[in-house]
Amino acid sequence: MKYLTSLSYVLDKICGVLIALMLSLMVIFTIAQVVCRTWFTALSWSEEVTRFLLIWSTFLGAACVYRHDGNIAILIFQNLFPDSVKKILRITIHILCLILFCILCYYGFLYCGRQVRMAAAIPIRMKYIYMCLPISMIILVIHSSAMIFEELKRCQ
Repeated sequence: MKYLTSLSYVLDKICGVLIALMLSLMVIFTIAQVVCRTWFTALSWSEEVTRFLLIWSTFLGAACVYRHDGNIAILIFQNLFPDSVKKILRITIHILCLILFCILCYYGFLYCGRQVRMAAAIPIRMKYIYMCLPISMIILVIHSSAMIFEELKRCQ
């Protein structure tokens, strides 16, 4: 359990750094595209690379948000229950999320395995772009498992 929480923490930090890097690159590429389009020849690849970075940062960002309990929640119903029921409810929600993440990971790998297309402007296979889904789901599986054990530990 302790290793799972530590792994979750490390993955969260790595994702945070990667997201910051990707967002910085998106800004740099977008500025470079505007400058080049205005005074030079437009960059043929910058829009596509920026889009791919946005896709990856979105999915990795979802993992970070989940780990920090930053998702939107409807607490009005949860607040109607006593604390003991709230704990069971939170564990149940994490278990349901874990099941969803496992299903999305499985189908994400299936989808990526079928991709043979190349990107339009850069020489990269689209399956590497779509790998953001199963990779982020693996991270979310680790996060949700760690959060289940953390909730169980708080219940004792």
